[in-house]
Amino acid sequence: MDVRQLRCFIAVAEELHFGRAAERLGVAPPALSRQISALEDELGVNLLTRTTRQVALTRAGLIMLEESKGILVKMEQASRAVREASLASGKVLRVGAIDAASSSFVPEALMTFRKRFPGIEIKFAEAMTVALVQMLEAGKLDLALVRPPRKPTDCAFEILRVERPIVVLREDHPLAAREHLSMNDLVGEPFVVPSKRIRPYAYDLVMAYFESVGAVPNVVIEATEKPAMMSAVAAGLGMALAPDWVSRLSFPGVTMRRLRGAMLDPPPPGALVGVAWRPQQKLPARDDFLAILRESVTLLEERHVLPLANPPKPQRQSARPLSPAGGTR
Repeated sequence: MDVRQLRCFIAVAEELHFGRAAERLGVAPPALSRQISALEDELGVNLLTRTTRQVALTRAGLIMLEESKGILVKMEQASRAVREASLASGKVLRVGAIDAASSSFVPEALMTFRKRFPGIEIKFAEAMTVALVQMLEAGKLDLALVRPPRKPTDCAFEILRVERPIVVLREDHPLAAREHLSMNDLVGEPFVVPSKRIRPYAYDLVMAYFESVGAVPNVVIEATEKPAMMSAVAAGLGMALAPDWVSRLSFPGVTMRRLRGAMLDPPPPGALVGVAWRPQQKLPARDDFLAILRESVTLLEERHVLPLANPPKPQRQSARPLSPAGGTR
C-alpha cells in the first residue's frame, strides 16, 4: 500500500465515478482502475462495487475511506513539520510565481535579494495560481506571486501590481498602422483568447474588457499558453489581448499596440498580481524578500510596457505597496 494508491482510492470514493476521479487526478481511467485493483488485492477485500452504471462503496470501503484520509492528513502534517524545521535556520527561500510575475518584476527582486543575502539558497517554481496556492498551503513554498485566490485560504494576500492590456496583432494587419487602439476598434475582429478552463483569470479579463464597451469578442480559437496564442495571431487566425509584460518578449510575425482607455475600475482579478504567504509561519528569509518586493514593485512600471508614441517627460515614481486585499481568507 502506498500514498498514490490511497489518493486514487479517495478520489474514486468521493466521486463515485472513475472518469471524474481520473480527471481530478490527471491520470488515465485504466491506470486509475489498476491502482484500485492493486490496493484491493493487497488488502484482500473489495472496497468498491462496480456496475456499468454506478460505483458504490462496500462496508470495508467506507472504513478504508475514513482511515485513508486520516493517514494522508498525518503524513502531510509530518512532512510540513519536517520542512518547516529545516527552514527555521533561514538558509533557503522557496518562491513560486505565475508567468506574469516571473517574466516581469520577480527576476530583478530575486537578484536584489541575492545581493543582500548571498548565503541563502533560492528555490524557484513557476505554475498557475491554483497550483501555487496549493503548494503554499502544503508548506512547499514560502511565498507565491499569484492572482487573487478564488477559494478561501489561510494565506494572506497583498496586491503588488495592476496590469495594462496590450493588443497583439499580425504585422500586416490594417490596424497595425495605428499607434494606439481602443476597445471599439477591436469589436467584430476575430480573436484568439486564453483557454476558459485552463486560464480562467485571463479568459474572464478579456470578456470584461469587451463588456466595458457593450460587446463580446468574436472568438475563433482558445489557446492555453502565450506562445500558442502568438503563433495563432502570426498565422492570421485573429488578434489577441495580452498583459503589458508580454511586450518584453519577442514573437515573430506579430506586433503590439497600446490600448487606450482600457483600465477597468475596479480592476478585475485577472489584471492583478500580488503576493501570498502564510503569516502564521515565522520565516526571516521570506519576510526579507517580502520587504524587497514592496520596495521595488509599483502599480505600473513604464519600463515593463510598450513605449508611448509621444512619451511624457519622465517623472520619478516612488514605489508604494497596497494594503492587503480584503476578502482573501
